Amino acid sequence: MWCVWRWVVLGLALSGVPFVLGVSGCSSPLHVDQGAEIDIGREAATQVETQVGVVHDPVESPRVERIGLSIARVSTRPKLPWSYQIVDVKEVNAFSLPGGPVYVTRGLLALGVSDDELAGVLGHETAHIQLRHAAKDMERAMRYNLLEQLALGGSSDLVQAGADMALQLALVLPHSRQDEYQADAVGTRLAVTAGYAPDGLLRFLRRLDALHGGSHTPTWLQTHPLTQDRIAREEALVAELAPNR
Repeated sequence: MWCVWRWVVLGLALSGVPFVLGVSGCSSPLHVDQGAEIDIGREAATQVETQVGVVHDPVESPRVERIGLSIARVSTRPKLPWSYQIVDVKEVNAFSLPGGPVYVTRGLLALGVSDDELAGVLGHETAHIQLRHAAKDMERAMRYNLLEQLALGGSSDLVQAGADMALQLALVLPHSRQDEYQADAVGTRLAVTAGYAPDGLLRFLRRLDALHGGSHTPTWLQTHPLTQDRIAREEALVAELAPNR
């Protein structure tokens, strides 16, 4: 799935996706506003669904959507065009796109995850969108590319073209460790607020840790590196939330 997604994102770089950028002076940061964030996510979702394919399972598809939307409704961005779907990939994975699209793979669901575990995963991915992690990565990529082009004396058109490419390439990079910690904590709280058990994500992380000791590494661990720190942090958070539930 990671290789497929890399090609999807690189394809976007050539697709001419419109971005709304705020620029006021060379030293001002560039900003991906919510409209642009949604446009980017929709275009990327079209690429994913065309190249990978969506699974329309009569039981699992409504389940994923029901749990996901229940979490989206309690997020700080409930009016985004949220969507939760299954992609036709056998590897264990889940990912989110800017502006609302969230996907889990049929391979992840084949593990037999409970509603609470699934809510933990969807909460984590929803948190990435709520916190604008991908959008912030894009803004950083734009800023650095802009400064580089200005230093080289590039034209404004060249700067814009380079910034667009940097935006797209930023999507193939894993989130930082700090972003992962934050998405774990915020996603768990979102799942709990939506009515799910606080240890759902923790159980899923432990499940992946067990799989990691097998013959191959689950794809989700390639884009969401699993560390004992993450598990320890989740254990502490669950201990904090459980008595209050």
